[in-house]
Amino acid sequence: MSSHLVKVKKKMSIYAKRRVRNVLTGNYGSVFKGRGMDFDDLRPYEYGDDVKDIDWKASARSRTPMIRRYVAVRKHNIMIVADAGRNMAALSPSGETKGAIATLAAGVIAYIAQKNDDLVGMVFGNSNGNTKFALKEGTAHIENFLTKYEKSINIKADQADLNALLSYISKNFRERMFLIIITDVFGAANIYQDIIRRLRTRHEQMIIMVEDSELTNSNFVNFEARDITEDLRLPAFMRKDRNLKKAETNMRQSLKTTTQHDLKRLGVCSCSIDSSDNVIPAIFKMLEEQKHVRR
Repeated sequence: MSSHLVKVKKKMSIYAKRRVRNVLTGNYGSVFKGRGMDFDDLRPYEYGDDVKDIDWKASARSRTPMIRRYVAVRKHNIMIVADAGRNMAALSPSGETKGAIATLAAGVIAYIAQKNDDLVGMVFGNSNGNTKFALKEGTAHIENFLTKYEKSINIKADQADLNALLSYISKNFRERMFLIIITDVFGAANIYQDIIRRLRTRHEQMIIMVEDSELTNSNFVNFEARDITEDLRLPAFMRKDRNLKKAETNMRQSLKTTTQHDLKRLGVCSCSIDSSDNVIPAIFKMLEEQKHVRR
């Protein structure tokens, strides 16, 4: 069996090499290394400085624009927070399991972190408990947590409690981190906004949402369709109903649009992924958007 990182590299080679090289240097650097995270001192504003760095309170006191300066950070802490509930054992629109796509997405993030000599860790959980992998370097470390995550996704497990997992991180991780949350659209929609706001006081966040296959998906019309979360079966004759298909499509699109809008309002970039082929371009686009998020 080929390793997870080998699969990631193969996907990378399929994607345009010029764009991959751009993300691994300029774009990635702008997101994670554009400014340090530890405050150093203040200095007067100079032409060309980023207005986002202006300390308005200090400027009011001194009656001249003052810029915050930060200590340069050589290594960054990238923590992947992944949903391992039974919902991730369901199918995506492409017919792949959402867990397989989520594992690939986590692998892409870990690969980018590794290429930039950053520290990467992972936290995931379901009814069997939470599993934590510390922030470390190394291919063996990444392969280990990706394998454990993929194996933890079980159709017999209960739903993961992402809010409890994120609250745990908020209380127990004191170092500044960049949180990459991987779940599905429903999981993202159910993350409490106050938890996101609390985490933003210390950490940066991005959310990757793996899309569900519709129960009325015509590609699977000859197979039994069940809702994993409720264990309900949808008969074949109902799945062929055009009105039902339209209603389901509209409901899912509305939820995704609303969730992305709410996250954007909170200053959190997100992307939705419907297949393994879309993992890399979606993540690269999200990294590009992250550069312009107001911090």
